[in-house]
Amino acid sequence: MIDNFKGIFCLSHKIRVYIPSTVDVDKKADTGAIVDDTRAKMAEWFGGSTTTDAVGAWLSEARGVVCERVVIVESFGTAEQMAEFIPSVLELAGKIKNELKQEAVSVEYDNKLYFI
Repeated sequence: MIDNFKGIFCLSHKIRVYIPSTVDVDKKADTGAIVDDTRAKMAEWFGGSTTTDAVGAWLSEARGVVCERVVIVESFGTAEQMAEFIPSVLELAGKIKNELKQEAVSVEYDNKLYFI
């Protein structure tokens, strides 16, 4: 039924990057610049992005259970956009992981979670 309306199109895929608020696993850090950069890049790649604040917990091999604030940057896109830009998202997640000295950074794609 929605397909009958002019100007409506569907973005059927979703990708999210989970940005930690810590460095070196559990030391608080200002990650605002990383969030801003990620939001801008994903908006450029997919035509828009949304950020959501959340609190996550995960089991660190080095520190046990770590609870921290995270910012989730998400975008919706077409299959073509995903095919073109997922490598860029994965590269960005790897850079975030290295910069923040994390054990992993999460990327969610179509309800599947990947640890980078």
